[in-house]
Amino acid sequence: MLSSIMILSIYDNASWYSVLMRSISIGLLSFLIFYTNARIISYYKRSEGTEGRLKNLEKRIFGTGYLCTVVLFAIYHSILAYLAYRGVELHLPKTVKESGGWKMALFIAYVSLIQYTFIYLIQNFTLSQYEKGRIELELLQLKSSNAETVNQLLQQQIKPHFLFNALNTLKSLIKKKPELAEDYLIHLSDFLRASFSNTSADPGLASLTEELAICENYMEMQKVRFGAALHYQVDPELADYGPDYRLPVFSLQPLLENAIKHNVATVEMPLSISLKKDGNYITVTNNLQFKSSIEHSTGNGLTNLKERYRVISGDEILVTKDQNSFSVRIKILKK
Repeated sequence: MLSSIMILSIYDNASWYSVLMRSISIGLLSFLIFYTNARIISYYKRSEGTEGRLKNLEKRIFGTGYLCTVVLFAIYHSILAYLAYRGVELHLPKTVKESGGWKMALFIAYVSLIQYTFIYLIQNFTLSQYEKGRIELELLQLKSSNAETVNQLLQQQIKPHFLFNALNTLKSLIKKKPELAEDYLIHLSDFLRASFSNTSADPGLASLTEELAICENYMEMQKVRFGAALHYQVDPELADYGPDYRLPVFSLQPLLENAIKHNVATVEMPLSISLKKDGNYITVTNNLQFKSSIEHSTGNGLTNLKERYRVISGDEILVTKDQNSFSVRIKILKK
């Protein structure tokens, strides 16, 4: 618009003062058109209701905005004509000063169409980009909220599952080895205290140190039950990870529990479970010696862990099985 004014001014041999006055006046007029069109869009957006009105919304906005622009341009030229009649030097282009009657009306209609179309396209593009960004932000917020909800539901399945098995074990010890039941109950209390005191700021995540502490408490409980029939080793390099390295809450303990549940553990055939560092992963490995009859399972475990990793980070867990061993490899997540 300003370029057009300058080109027109060159043909009229206008001074810089004339160019400046024209630019200011046209700039004010454009601002009024822009503001009026914004109010028109706001009005139609608020009043839209029926399906029929929605179909013709853009046409209504453009038509109303164009008519308002014609009116504003007519008022603008009327003011200029009045000021010129009063003897105010406005430095108008000759083509404008010499126009009158139907030519002026045609000129106003034509210039209004060009200027309004330009403003309408800019506003429409800006509003479209704004709506697109707002919708994308809402979708991301919904996805995040949904992922957090799913993770919480999956996490809530873990601890009741563990308590179910722990209470069954305690019941069995009371019947078969009552002298060990008290020690088991003490370790269970320590285990629950550690597992419920998650200090991580991220929902669904715990520091690697906290997860290892939970495993240590859990295995102490199992040593009460199995004694020398159970061997447990933790790679010393895992202790080098700081608080910024995390795992999904209760991700390691169910793997230890599954190994004990599905395998024979006797003094003659001890069950060995190890946690080893494997790059940015932890590998939980146990030797295979399947039981002839498997303890009751609620169906949680690996499936739950896979789903939680998918929700939290999108990573997969790797399960490897051969004739002698079974291992699960899970990624250590960094803050």
